[in-house]
Amino acid sequence: MSDPRLLLSLPQLPQDPASGAARSMSTICEMLAQAGFAVRAVGTTATERAGKEAPISYLRKLGISVQVEHGRIKPRIRPELTFSHRGVAHRLLDVGNRSHVQWESVHGRQFDLLFDDELHSFRPDILFTFGGSPGDRRRIERARRQGARIVFALRNENYPDRAFFDPMDGVLTPSRFLTDFYRERIGLVSTPLPLPFELEDVLAGEHDPIFFTMVNPSPEKGLMVLATLAEVLSVRRPDIPLLVIETRGSGGQLIQAGLAGGFDLRRHANIMVSGSVPRPRDIYVPTRVLLAPSLCREAAGRVVAEALLNGIPPIVSDRGGLAETANGAGFVLPIPVEVTPAAKQPVDAAVVEPWVALIAKLADDQASYERESERARQAGRIYLPSELAPRYVDYFRGFL
Repeated sequence: MSDPRLLLSLPQLPQDPASGAARSMSTICEMLAQAGFAVRAVGTTATERAGKEAPISYLRKLGISVQVEHGRIKPRIRPELTFSHRGVAHRLLDVGNRSHVQWESVHGRQFDLLFDDELHSFRPDILFTFGGSPGDRRRIERARRQGARIVFALRNENYPDRAFFDPMDGVLTPSRFLTDFYRERIGLVSTPLPLPFELEDVLAGEHDPIFFTMVNPSPEKGLMVLATLAEVLSVRRPDIPLLVIETRGSGGQLIQAGLAGGFDLRRHANIMVSGSVPRPRDIYVPTRVLLAPSLCREAAGRVVAEALLNGIPPIVSDRGGLAETANGAGFVLPIPVEVTPAAKQPVDAAVVEPWVALIAKLADDQASYERESERARQAGRIYLPSELAPRYVDYFRGFL
């Protein structure tokens, strides 16, 4: 029997540092390639990052050698990038400065040609994809007509129509929380599997636990909570260092959030802001505790699981699947239900008092911190590839 063939199709860069969903799907494909699947990926160079970086430059930072085929005639006028990474052959359309939600209206025809080339030459047994745009739906239908089974990666709560899932042979979620949500909301049957990771990407080779770190200061991830937390903590304990990692959200947004509340966070020397990093492991080298004050109902918190794998205790909000992702480690703190991503002002200081008190304890009590670190490491074992890869392989083989 020939190797099973799987085609990954994404509307963005599979290695997008600002998209946990895209990176998770790429890691799943790498697991399948290692297990004997023939895997190819089609996508674009679009990302969800706040700042722009040339895709070739970014990929080279990951150690990926990229070949560029320049477009010459209509409708193939945009360059295409090709490379192989961890057993997966990639073919990406360079969409220039267009975002992951903007490119299709301009470059959709060329992407469809690229997709159809792969569909007809590779003839996948399985199409693995996400996205609900009209273009996404048409590509799913074309793959289904050719005989491919469709596995849809469901990563948020934005699909209220049960009929959307009719063409799908399987729906995969990253948490029991999201599976239960859709079963109760629209009667959808889906399969929850924990988030997958490539240890080379997420495990820090060394650990100097200094900073209390928050990744992606965007409204959904708790920007207005972070602004107040940074202000209160910096006034009360200026010796405790905070690190903010930009992805979709930026340091500029954090400054503006503080100014909207009447305080200027730029006056605090203990707050550091860093741009996005090529590999997540770089975040965890200096991180003592991860802060995840999300206001959206996250399906699962990728950075929370990454922290656990590094023995870093997370402090998370009680929203969505974050507590499930923490797997009994770290701390889950409530945020009032009236505090939403739509907030235009930083939250009241009372909201962050439990966060400030816990941060101070984990900064001052080394014995307590070490116990929590070990508890995090043990909880993170469920995300080890040795534990997860067989489950993903069994799931996808079930469609053959």
